[in-house]
Amino acid sequence: MKKFEQFYKKGDVVWAPFPYKDDADKSKERPVLLLSSDLYRNAFICAYISSKLNEKPRMIRILRRGFKEGYINNDYKASYIRPDIVYTLNKSLIERKYGTLKDEVVDKVIQTLIELLQKLPEVPSVPKSFERPPKRKTF
Repeated sequence: MKKFEQFYKKGDVVWAPFPYKDDADKSKERPVLLLSSDLYRNAFICAYISSKLNEKPRMIRILRRGFKEGYINNDYKASYIRPDIVYTLNKSLIERKYGTLKDEVVDKVIQTLIELLQKLPEVPSVPKSFERPPKRKTF
């Protein structure tokens, strides 16, 4: 019997493994937001979703009313999308779909990601001890 293939799209919130930041060989199953349409070889760019608010800059809060269809669970209050934590997810690893976020929520996440990508890196200040001494004048 052939397995029915689910269609996923940008804006869907799905249940899938997400790698740990400090050990990419390990992962945790969690809700993730699909930020792209189906890419080459059945993969999506996706963003990390957490139920914990940890005061990271640029976290985007999503409420139940932020979904245009479905939601994460019955006692759902809020979740937080981290546009600064993304990865490529193979379609075959998706366990199930929870719902789809409203376009304005997805647009806000993508705009935040674009801002993060365009942000210039902060150059650390160099301590005086590492500066080159002035050249000596020779006569």
